[in-house]
Amino acid sequence: MKVYEEKAAVQEVSRRTWLKNSTATVVGGSLLAGLDVARFAHAAGSDLIKIGFVGCGNRGTGACREALSTQGPVRLVAVGDLFSERIERSLHNLLKRSKLRERIDVPAERRFSGFDAYEKVIQSDVDLVLLTTPPHFRPMQYAAAVKAGRHVFMEKPCCVDAPGFRLLVAANEEAKKKRLSVVVGLQRRHQQNYLEGIRKIHDGAVGQIMYLRTYFNMPGGREGARKPDSMTEMEYQIRHWNLFCWLCGDHLVEQSCHEIDVANWIMEDHPVRAQGMGGRQVRTGVGTGDIYDHHAVEFEYAGGVRYFCQARQQPGTWAHVSDNVHGTKGSFTIGTGAWGMGAVTPRELRAKKIRGDNPYQREHDDLFASVRGSDPYRFEGDYAATSSMTAVLGRMATYSGQMVAWEEAVKSTLALAPQSYAFDAAPPTVPNAVGLYPVAIPGVARAF
Repeated sequence: MKVYEEKAAVQEVSRRTWLKNSTATVVGGSLLAGLDVARFAHAAGSDLIKIGFVGCGNRGTGACREALSTQGPVRLVAVGDLFSERIERSLHNLLKRSKLRERIDVPAERRFSGFDAYEKVIQSDVDLVLLTTPPHFRPMQYAAAVKAGRHVFMEKPCCVDAPGFRLLVAANEEAKKKRLSVVVGLQRRHQQNYLEGIRKIHDGAVGQIMYLRTYFNMPGGREGARKPDSMTEMEYQIRHWNLFCWLCGDHLVEQSCHEIDVANWIMEDHPVRAQGMGGRQVRTGVGTGDIYDHHAVEFEYAGGVRYFCQARQQPGTWAHVSDNVHGTKGSFTIGTGAWGMGAVTPRELRAKKIRGDNPYQREHDDLFASVRGSDPYRFEGDYAATSSMTAVLGRMATYSGQMVAWEEAVKSTLALAPQSYAFDAAPPTVPNAVGLYPVAIPGVARAF
């Protein structure tokens, strides 16, 4: 397997390019309506959609369950993961559901483990692949799926660094040329209260936007076990991927990308710069990896609108997830913690609640409907790549303590990647003698 690398030359991703791409390809596909026949090539005269599944963790198994629960004939035919026992556990859990059993046909010869498992799944006789491995691997796996002509569901975030972002951008262009349907696990884009709330904001409910606030504050911190002597450092880090920046991007990227995506959605743009702060106050011992436990970022959009983003993972702290917009006519809150939508203005202080369908299921329903042609063409790769990179921009700011411009960030050559992929290879970070990893120090750490 080749080391993570860029397939396209470093290119400037301007606001104008981003706006053009996101406007043209989110939903509807009117610019390419005459090419819809390409969307049905998967079936060869049949409605059956054959699924390949890569990344058999808890979220991946949930995504596979939701894909198998869509309308119309589907069949899971190939599965891959770095670890064979995860494949067996995932299939066991899926097969426990009687309604899914007849949709699963994965004999031993189509169960692939190892670092090249994703390539084997993609090259199997599949029409669509689910990519739910740790985020570090997303760009290379997505690019491989697009090259093979597969429709894609991929989990968020879509990259952890700028080289990964540029690989996504290049793959997106190829995917659109091939008319591939792509949906990303930023499920708020499929969630009724968010769809309704942001429609109201775009229709002028708050007037001219002055600033935004989002929160992804959780009362617990992730902590892993000490590395067993029998396990290599590479295997240990991948098994505890959500504690290592090179694998997850830090929780600002891995979790708060949801709220960052909502801010970009509201603003219909990405920020032009960011500055912020963060650190580790409770995540200090062995088994806590190298990521921060808190971040606070101030993003600035063109025109001067500020967006204030909080992200925290600390036990015993205030738990809150919400998106808040403040404008010249009032304020608007969309909160996932309350599972509702609230419009708050000087004259309206009572929240209105709208309950919608399960957004995790809805995103798969929308993807498979796009593949079948029963719904408009859906391509989410552009905004997903941009929102993932926006989160990376925020991490660059908090880790370095510097003001970081978008145009500088997207050109960064700082790749969070090992020299090679093997269990006996060295990961990008290694612990000291007592098991502690180097941690980014603001004012010292490289921004980009």
